[in-house]
This record gives sequence, structure tokens and C-alpha cells, in this order.
Amino acid sequence: MHTIRCEIDTEYRDAEAFAGLAWRWLVEGAERLEGESLQAVLDSTGLVEESLTKAVPCGPPGALWGFLSADSVNRRNGRITHRSKVLTRKNLPLLRKWLATDVQLAEVALYRLDAEGMPGEALVRLSVARDEDSEDWIRLGAQAPEGRFAPADQARWTDLLRDFAQEVDPSYAQIGYARTLGRTEHEERVGPPLPGMTLPQSRRLLRGYEWLMVVPREIAQQLGGAEAIRAAGFHRVEELPGGAVLLQAVPEFDGFTGQAVERLWQVVRPALRPGMPRRFSADTEAGDPPSRIWYADTV
Repeated sequence: MHTIRCEIDTEYRDAEAFAGLAWRWLVEGAERLEGESLQAVLDSTGLVEESLTKAVPCGPPGALWGFLSADSVNRRNGRITHRSKVLTRKNLPLLRKWLATDVQLAEVALYRLDAEGMPGEALVRLSVARDEDSEDWIRLGAQAPEGRFAPADQARWTDLLRDFAQEVDPSYAQIGYARTLGRTEHEERVGPPLPGMTLPQSRRLLRGYEWLMVVPREIAQQLGGAEAIRAAGFHRVEELPGGAVLLQAVPEFDGFTGQAVERLWQVVRPALRPGMPRRFSADTEAGDPPSRIWYADTV
């Protein structure tokens, strides 16, 4: 089963703003995407705290379980400190304390334990990261198995992206299939190889395009603004505060194929990094998520 990833990119402003944004994305995001499961985890008993440091069952088979973690960096010597705890109501306030340090990556994740009491089915995993190669940027992420992204679930994800995008003035955002190293499919098939190489240019060149995406204000203006984008006949086009444009190509995620992909590509191609998308070997393509880009050069 493939993984769905929501991502919002924006500039790092200061430590206080980062800590507040990260806390709300991780905790409010988990509540909005998997609220019933989150509350069950917070109120659960019988979870084993040592399960994060020892190869022991995390709790009763079939129980809901989660963790919270943060990696902080010491700027003087570059040393990384990793902190993690089982997700419980008692431990959750620790996350706010950790976020007050110089955090590179923080996560909250929910799972269902398998027959051996080990993490099995993933429910959702939320993250806040400062990119290793471009620390002036923040990446808000949320991932879940495709099976937990049925049409009835998709509005929760699109609303979460929209609400946070309204706040942070994103340089890019999308919901699509998770790709290697956090790349968009356009980055994966056209380049460059690492998101840290495209983030600094993401207000001038789109990182990619997807079923649901946010075009930053600078590029939206280049494309003629919300009205010009709306004229292409997409399912949803909404101008956000500050001028960024939220674009939903078709009503449901699985409907973003064929002509829908080409129509979106035709609109955004002036802002895409030029290059002919590569096709990979048959074995690689067979294991990857379905391709959702248009195979033509932008020039």
C-alpha cells in the first residue's frame, strides 16, 4: 500500500514562532486527522514506556499506540540530541518543552499494535522539520497509508492544509503520494535530487504540481492570478490571504489522471523547472506509486 503525504513549506522566522506553529501542527493536526484514535491513545493504559528503547512489546495486541519525538541540534558542536516518549496524556506536555529548543525534526505518530504487540498498521504520522540542507525553511508534513485516505477522509486533509496555508504564506504545498526523500514527483523525475536544493527557489519555480496544491503568491501573479487559474476549469480555486492560490484539480484524489493532469500541467508549466520527466525501469515503476505528472518538457 502506498503512502499519502501532505506538505506545507514556508520560511523559518524565529524560534518562538516555530515552536508555536510546530505544536499546533503536530497536536491539532493529529486531532483533526485521527481525533478518535488520538484520544484513545492519550487515555490508554498498559502501554510500555521502555518499548522505545528496548525490543519489547509496546502494549496489548490490537491496542492503539503512539510516540512523540524531537531531534535538537547544538549549534556549537553540531551534536544531535534525540528525545522520544510513548504518546500519553502525561507525556504530551514534554513535546511543548522540547519544541522550545533548537529542533531540527519533531514528530507525533499513531499506530495499531500487531498480534505481537509491536507497531503494525500506521494511522498517521505528523512532522515538522527544518531542512538539513536549507535551515531557513520549515516543512510541515503529515503521512498516512492510502487506505486511510478514502474519499470520505479527504476533506479533513484538504481543510487542514488550507487552514495552515492561510496562516504561514507557503512557498509551496501539496497533497499527493509520498516520494523518496520527501521529493515531489516533478523533482523525482526532472530534478534536482534533493528538496533542499529546490526550497530556496520555491517562490520562483514550483516544486511540482498535484491534485491539491498551493501556488505561492509570487508564482500565482506570474500565472495571471486566481481569476486566470480559475478560468482553466478546476474543481476548486481559492485565493488565500497574501495572494497564494489553493488549487484542487478534481473532486477526488483518484480522479487526478490523464486529462486532469495535462490540464494542470498546461496552467503551471511556465513556473516549473524545465526538463523532460524520466521514466524508470519497469521494476522500479511497478513498486512506485502511480505516476501523476505529464510527460513533456515545459519548453
